[in-house]
Amino acid sequence: MTLPLLDDVKLDGFPVEQLYPGWAPLSRAPVADDFSVVVFTEASTSRQACWWLEGENYRGSHVLALDPSLRKRLLAAMDPVFWPLASGVLGSPLPDQTGPSCDSLPEIAVNELAGSWLEGYAPHTLLLPSGHADSGEALPCPNGRKIGANRITALLAAQRGNGPLIVSSPFTALPLLAQITFQTGPLSVSRFQEADTVFYLIWNDALPALRPSFYYPDAPLVISDDPGGAMIPGLILSWYARHPEHVVLIREARPFRAEDFGVGQASGLRPKPVEENSSPPPVAPASSPLPLKQPASASPPQASRQGLKSRLKSLFGRL
Repeated sequence: MTLPLLDDVKLDGFPVEQLYPGWAPLSRAPVADDFSVVVFTEASTSRQACWWLEGENYRGSHVLALDPSLRKRLLAAMDPVFWPLASGVLGSPLPDQTGPSCDSLPEIAVNELAGSWLEGYAPHTLLLPSGHADSGEALPCPNGRKIGANRITALLAAQRGNGPLIVSSPFTALPLLAQITFQTGPLSVSRFQEADTVFYLIWNDALPALRPSFYYPDAPLVISDDPGGAMIPGLILSWYARHPEHVVLIREARPFRAEDFGVGQASGLRPKPVEENSSPPPVAPASSPLPLKQPASASPPQASRQGLKSRLKSLFGRL
């Protein structure tokens, strides 16, 4: 007897008649080309996991567990969704035109796709613990831009309140108002934009003792003590892909105004800006229905003065 949603699915050439105890199929959705995804849930814990199908055949329990040729084909099919977001709203001002979304796909499936897509096609993100901010020294970013002395320290001291979230820019020390704040899993993500520069502060509500994480996509750089810090870029990209309304929310976001000091949460504001270009010192998968671990953080890349968009373009080679 086959299971609901798995009537035509073949596992090693045979119908699927039994799953691990406590697990049941929740949904099944087409993804791209002949790929589809089945989402399972565990009744006792509400955990979810995916099966990735090619046609009627089971191919893996995580995008990273797929055969490399299949994974490459699946992720390439997601280019129309992820490429406009990665080269646009993720780390830059909103483009004039937006691409398609995948708001009909389950969150867990888009999270796997987005994280794997960035891992495979985008420049590697430098992941640093927040202790690098405690020295107060200026921080050179992998893209050649510099963050002034003490600015990351002040930024990671930001506290959320009931009003608008206001922080000091790590690049100019000017006050900035969060454009949007959204939730993805346990993460509360606030997006800030200063001219053409975009960065994020991310709080993990499941780990309230942690300082917020800092993500600067154009570098690309993450400063975080969160055990899942390496997953932050992919989770933000996934949220944009699943929420096309982000375009309207960001376009309608108002800039900082002086009166916000009276009603907002001004965090880590410096009274005197420091020159941005002041010279800093140099700085030296398994086939199971259970979820797989995300990949570890990538090794630090070489410094580059190219922006994220141009480096993505050069890595793709198919524009």
